[in-house]
Amino acid sequence: MMHAPEPNRQHTKKNEPFMRLLTGIYHNLLDNPILTRELRRRMRGKALVYSIIGYIILMAVTSALILLASYNPLAMAREQDTQKMLEGLAVTGFTLFKWISAIQGLLVLIIAPTITAGMTTGEKEKKTFDFLRVTTITPWMYILGCFLSTTFYVSLALICALPLISLAFLYGGISRTNVLASGGVLLGTSMVLSSFGLLISSLRERTRTAQGIVVFMIFSMLFGGGILYQQTSVWLGTTSAMAAAQGGNTATQAASSLLIFGFTVPSWVIGAAGMLFLTGVFLLIATRKLFDPDETRALSHWQFAVIAVGIVGTMLGVTKGQVVTNFMGLVFVSLGSLLLGVAALCFAVGRMEVGDEIWHLKRLLPFLRPFDQTLPFLVLTGFAWYFGVTVLISWSAGLSSMTAELFQAAALVGIAGYAFFCVFARFATAITVGRKGAGRITLAVLIAFWFVIPILGAIMATASPFAFVGHGLMRLSPFFMMIEGINDPKLYGSTNSFLALPGIGAVAFYTVLGVVFLVIGEYRRFRRWRGFDYHYDMPAR
Repeated sequence: MMHAPEPNRQHTKKNEPFMRLLTGIYHNLLDNPILTRELRRRMRGKALVYSIIGYIILMAVTSALILLASYNPLAMAREQDTQKMLEGLAVTGFTLFKWISAIQGLLVLIIAPTITAGMTTGEKEKKTFDFLRVTTITPWMYILGCFLSTTFYVSLALICALPLISLAFLYGGISRTNVLASGGVLLGTSMVLSSFGLLISSLRERTRTAQGIVVFMIFSMLFGGGILYQQTSVWLGTTSAMAAAQGGNTATQAASSLLIFGFTVPSWVIGAAGMLFLTGVFLLIATRKLFDPDETRALSHWQFAVIAVGIVGTMLGVTKGQVVTNFMGLVFVSLGSLLLGVAALCFAVGRMEVGDEIWHLKRLLPFLRPFDQTLPFLVLTGFAWYFGVTVLISWSAGLSSMTAELFQAAALVGIAGYAFFCVFARFATAITVGRKGAGRITLAVLIAFWFVIPILGAIMATASPFAFVGHGLMRLSPFFMMIEGINDPKLYGSTNSFLALPGIGAVAFYTVLGVVFLVIGEYRRFRRWRGFDYHYDMPAR
């Protein structure tokens, strides 16, 4: 009797990760009950039909008013001024396209995020959210279902505007590239804001609260970001007049492509990758916070490491072989400071003595049980940031008006502040109950030391009696240190000794504060740890 040949088990094991990935993609995208429910509820209801009709009517009325208020081509034709007629038609076409894009932007910036901000909170208000815990629906399945349904809705709204946008082609003034660029930017922005709305919805309990936070953050980023960018340009001396003086061809070439590790990458690819990156980060945090928003960390160790390496690696690739401008240096230091702050909030906040992420070696090796597994990770994060600054200085072709000492001083202040925030997070954990309270206190201290106090120092620096104190307060923040050093490079020129760097005062200040809070926090922790039994109090995973 012949037996069927047994399958190659080794070959099957090699294909298990790939098959598992395909199975996950199938269940999360093609066999997603949340996506099916949302599409049926949204596409079959009257609300979609009425909203799309109102959206099209608004664009049609706006287009009609623009065409009525524009130049009359027949009158210009009678004057036999062809050039003037073509210019007038081009202005009309561009104005029509601009206003239609503005209406689409209103849909993207306001409606789409508020829809996603109410999805999870709506389930919580209806008391149906707890039933999701006893089903086979995973956090990724729920978040992706809500996200894709909103993305499809926005895509349908953008497609419905194409017939009116095509009117602009009859008048001229735009091209297919303008339409594709506008649609891509709107769709990408919608994806980022929708994922952010899902994140806020996973953290909050009430729909109105979540929607209010989303709308407030959107308008804060629009107006506050514009003011900050304009003020930063003034600080750095990179005004539009200076940019125009550098030559139009160079600016156009720089805007159309970007060099990363010597490879030319189109700017639209960089923009699309950045939007997808932000969308993925927001969706990842939303899945981790969906069922346990108060106790679960926003990111795990390896997730944070991948994100940080991607951000820092991209910046190093952009600066490799290039002259680091003032703006590039400021962005690099700001992103590094942001990553250090996120690391302190994610991994230094929490009940470390009972373990937020159980290190299984502690069960096998008893001498490791009193130690925290996140401490080596936090130390490696600080060293990695300083190593990134060193690589930036060595890989770049030069610095525009900055000095290497400026980068080193900013990096040292950033690491010293990061160490203090980590210690303070342990202290906040010891005096509060739960991760949420300790995180809020640590975030408030971080914002105070790196933004609020330096801004007050910048105001005090304008008055001569308090100029010295104002400059000292400004140097508590790496961001303001960069601005101060760019405006006055002599402050951070070549120094003969390490102690002559202006940032050493801020490093000493953070060190003293860190030691004080470390002693107080560890004393309280030791008193509570004496009665802790590892075998009974450590949660099993």
